Amino acid sequence: MKTYLDHVAVTVADIEWTRKLFEDVLGMHETRRKEKDGKLVMLWFDGGIQIVAASENSAAGRGHHLGLVVDNLPAALAALLAVPGVHGIAGKPEKWVQLPDGLTLEMFQAKEGAIDAELGNKLK
Repeated sequence: MKTYLDHVAVTVADIEWTRKLFEDVLGMHETRRKEKDGKLVMLWFDGGIQIVAASENSAAGRGHHLGLVVDNLPAALAALLAVPGVHGIAGKPEKWVQLPDGLTLEMFQAKEGAIDAELGNKLK
């Protein structure tokens, strides 16, 4: 099986402040956003960074989840869920699993040859 990191999501205390920092200070570009009830709750930036607004009961500055691209999504999910302590997450699509220590993984099916191309580019 082959896998590569698609993105990293981090919970932040002030999503607008963090957006300005990433855009104005680091020169990154917002690629997508999600709002709920008119309030900004998630932002994605080029380079595989996702920021998530902290809820009142979550810790800011902590990792939220890892987004992984796999060459065979059904096989990867089956293999993960066969590991003791790994489980699906209620209310989330089946592509989401949680490890025993709380780390959450979001899995994506790779397009044919995409992982080899991505890994090949990283090794050059």
